[in-house]
This record gives sequence, C-alpha cells and structure tokens, in this order.
Amino acid sequence: MKIINIFHYLSHARWIFFVWAMFLMVQAFLHPGLYALSNTGLCIFLVGLFLGFTGFSNIEKLSKKEIRDFANPKSVKISAIFLLVVAGYIFIQGIYFINIKSIKPAMQEDVAVELKNVGFNCLALGFGFLCYLKLIFDKYKYYQSLHEGKRTSCGAK
Repeated sequence: MKIINIFHYLSHARWIFFVWAMFLMVQAFLHPGLYALSNTGLCIFLVGLFLGFTGFSNIEKLSKKEIRDFANPKSVKISAIFLLVVAGYIFIQGIYFINIKSIKPAMQEDVAVELKNVGFNCLALGFGFLCYLKLIFDKYKYYQSLHEGKRTSCGAK
C-alpha cells in the first residue's frame, strides 16, 4: 500500500522536530531571561510532534531490543502503564496551566499567558505519548502474529 509507505517516510520528519527542540533548549539554557518560558512551551510542543510522527513508523521493523521486550508480555504491560501514567500526568499539567489565571489570580498577566500557552503545548505532548503508545501496541500485535520461527529474525536492526 503506497499510502502506508508515505506515512513511514513521513515518520522520518520527526527528527526535524527533535533537532529543533534541542536547539531551543540550548538557547533557553544559554539565555534564560530571554527565552526560558517561551522556548519551554515550544520545546514541549515539538517533542509532542516528535512522538506523534514516531507513531507513523513501520510496525514491521522490530529492533532486537523490541523483540526481547515483546517476548515478555509483562514488560509490554509495564511500559504501557508507564506511558499512560505519564500521558495522564501531562494532560493534568496542561489543564492546570491552561487554567492558571483562575487558580492563581494574582499572577502577572504576561506570565499567565505564557503558562497558558505551555498548557496547550502540554496537551500536544500528551497526545504524542498516546501516539507512541499506539505504535508500541501495534508492533506488539504484529510481533504476536508472527510464527515462532520468524519472531527471532523479523527485520531486526
């Protein structure tokens, strides 16, 4: 299917978002007074896009580490629970920051606006974690569908 291949190639664009986020983090560390809060929000958003685009990856390409992890269903369950907890926490943080002016009315207006933007960016990061979780489930389902002999040699990198 050509459309699936387009998504697989599109998944490589995730590295653009990752490099961009790293650049903004370094900039925020070098000049914290100028860029800290605005760059933090944008970095959170870009990492969310990175994880979202990772969800477009090819599920049929399994690394040796993924094969080892998928052989133990308990590790997949622990990873899934961990990712769900992290995504839930990030969603709660996003809602908190979006409503920061209601929670802390004495806060400066410009800081409250920046934190509200960080809150919306947290929602994007939470969705990115959910996309990544879906990728893990799809890869695990693919791994389980393989015959026992193919599980050890299924396109491992």
